[in-house]
Amino acid sequence: MRPTASADNTARRGPRSSLPRLLFSLLLAVLLWAWVTTQRDPTQERIISSLPIAAPELPAPLQIAGELGSVTIRVAGPRSQVDAISRAELEPELDLSGITAPGDYQAPVVVPLPGAVRLIEIDPARLPIVVDETTSRNVTLTLQLEPPTDGTRQFGAVVPEFSEVTVSGPKRLVDQVATVGLPISMGERTADFSGQFEPVALSGDGQPIPEVDIRPRRIVVSVDVEARGRSVPVLSQTIGSPATGYETVDRAVNPSTVLLDGPEEVLADLVSVVTEPVNIEGATAPVSKRVGIADLPEGVRIVEPADGLVTVVVQVRQRGVTQSLTEQPVLVTGVGEGLTATTDPETVTVVIFAPEDLVSQLRAGDVVATVSAEGLAPGTYAIALSVAVPPGVQWIRTEPESVTINVSESETADLGKATPSPSP
Repeated sequence: MRPTASADNTARRGPRSSLPRLLFSLLLAVLLWAWVTTQRDPTQERIISSLPIAAPELPAPLQIAGELGSVTIRVAGPRSQVDAISRAELEPELDLSGITAPGDYQAPVVVPLPGAVRLIEIDPARLPIVVDETTSRNVTLTLQLEPPTDGTRQFGAVVPEFSEVTVSGPKRLVDQVATVGLPISMGERTADFSGQFEPVALSGDGQPIPEVDIRPRRIVVSVDVEARGRSVPVLSQTIGSPATGYETVDRAVNPSTVLLDGPEEVLADLVSVVTEPVNIEGATAPVSKRVGIADLPEGVRIVEPADGLVTVVVQVRQRGVTQSLTEQPVLVTGVGEGLTATTDPETVTVVIFAPEDLVSQLRAGDVVATVSAEGLAPGTYAIALSVAVPPGVQWIRTEPESVTINVSESETADLGKATPSPSP
């Protein structure tokens, strides 16, 4: 029996009527999966700032002039992936497609991102750039000598390893280079030296242009260090007189020379300089005073000492006489037990200095010349003399300055030794 038409239609409609239900179930499953995934790994935003732009490459001879700067980006995505982003793996770059000639451009910024992370915002989205041709030219080196601050030294001959350098980079910047300076500092060096120094490209108004490349990048320079100015002796100048009965015996200046700077023709005529006057009126003891230098020629200044002052010491002592005391016996001290000592000569001349009234009052025994035999075994020795003098008396020297001392066993010690008895 053949099925009726209605039954046949029903059979054909069965699968079709279930398709919407299948699609709905699939959509529901996807939504449920997305909901569960979102709950477990929710979407999160993150701002990453100050990302440097990677230096792009252009076909030669084109290049970008100047610095590219950095950008800030805002990204979104699953929290696990957003949190895992490392700054080191993000490399913003410029889209330079279509740039084939020098000019000014607004280049879009492109930031490749990992996985499901998406870019929401770039700030700035475009960067202004200047594309220029690469060029190079030779520039004569200009020495920039930095003199020492203490003023005691100056540059002599300065000889760089090269007299010119090659400057390369964007044509616009290379054309701005007016000079290439080589700064050279002497520092604390006081003798000739050699060192490496870095050249610097400068514009016409003296501003550095660091974007260009200079070859060689470091230059060896030989530098001669010279003393500046001229060193001349200092003579002391005093006014007044010591007190009655006193006299000036010596004057000293410290330092004894000063370093002067000024016109060469003036310095060449200077033999010495003098101090400002030191007053010694009524002095009974040495006078010490720091003073300046007087009457310097016009245009001449003191370089060293830096403060321009020297110390003048004037030795003042009571007026006296130098007296030679002849036939002064030499006293031997420190002779060991059982020993005896004699000197050759037995007397010496002692030269002293003292006020006249004190010299007239000296008596025998006031001046004693001694020589020490302490620790000496029997034998012959040359020993320097020592002289004791009363207060107010100055020992100048002895004539001779040393004597020969003979140390031997004493006779009493010999008598004390046992004498062997003769045999029967």
